[in-house]
Amino acid sequence: MQKRVTLHGIGPIVLTVLGLSVVLLTGCRTETQSQPAPVVKSSSSVLVQSSSSEAETIVDSAVVDSVTADTAVVDTATKEIKAVADILVQSSSSESSSSSVAESSSAEAELSSSSETPVDSVPQATVDSSVQEVALEESQLEVTPDTATADTVMPEAPKDTSLCADAPAAVLCDKRDGQMYRTVRIGTQVWMAQNLNHAVENSWCYMNSLENCSNYGRLYQWSAAMALDKAYGHSLAGEHLGERHQGVCPDGWFIPTDKDMEILVHYVAESNKAAGLASEEVGTSLRKESGWEENDEEILGTNRYGFGAVPAGYRDANGSFAFLGEEADFWVAEEDPNGTQAPHWNLYYANQNFSGEYRNLKTFAFSVRCIKK
Repeated sequence: MQKRVTLHGIGPIVLTVLGLSVVLLTGCRTETQSQPAPVVKSSSSVLVQSSSSEAETIVDSAVVDSVTADTAVVDTATKEIKAVADILVQSSSSESSSSSVAESSSAEAELSSSSETPVDSVPQATVDSSVQEVALEESQLEVTPDTATADTVMPEAPKDTSLCADAPAAVLCDKRDGQMYRTVRIGTQVWMAQNLNHAVENSWCYMNSLENCSNYGRLYQWSAAMALDKAYGHSLAGEHLGERHQGVCPDGWFIPTDKDMEILVHYVAESNKAAGLASEEVGTSLRKESGWEENDEEILGTNRYGFGAVPAGYRDANGSFAFLGEEADFWVAEEDPNGTQAPHWNLYYANQNFSGEYRNLKTFAFSVRCIKK
């Protein structure tokens, strides 16, 4: 007789997998067509326990009663039961995972709800501009002048490293070469009390001797004394001669004019008269006491006003030097209309005059005295 096994119900099976419990109801009953088939009773309890370190499966008991079916039928029933159990376990695991996620989201929501403050309830900081202005004014008032002075680093005055850094205040120091000159006030004028000795083109020491330059200063052609192009030694300089023409003089000083010389002569003459020295001419009063050629009349210089004129001689247009110790000649910022000659003022050892009536070629070389502006 053919027998078939029908799966009517599922008995209780308890599975514990990874901390999750699943209750499965399972059961089976065998029937025949003509009489009740032997009943296959299966009662089992499967406990599956899982922990973080290991998984254990414990099967308490499995009893199969009244097995009348053949081995193939029983195996088929067993496989069906196992398949159903696997489906239920997966479903339970999925539900458990979903539940865990839901619980986690709920926990985060609660935490967020408890820790965050609604935007509307956050107090907004306000800025009082008037308070800021008062605070700024107070902070500015806290800085006292003494504190500001102490905190301020004043720059040091630059040290004078020029050639005239150590020059005495009483002398004129030419910053171009560091040479120093005595000066003297005569009436309303301030003069150099020595001849200029600044080297430029077309200027010479008498007989090309440096010692003579030290004692008498240099001899300059007119164009060199005026600090003009040498072409003006043969032509009119005209407007290139300023009213106060510096020429070769140091800064703040200039070449005297005929008028400046006339003022000097007038002052000395009047002063001599006032002092009861009317017999002493201007030339004698301006010459230095020594260095001049002596003559039978013994007219010596007195240097009464400190002008200190020395007999430097001159260099002519041909390059010859003459009259050292006998005369002094000084260029002025003037020129003759012909453009080739210029006036100069002369002191001569054999007379007492100081005259500007002399004219000579601009290519002669004479001494230079500067007057202060």
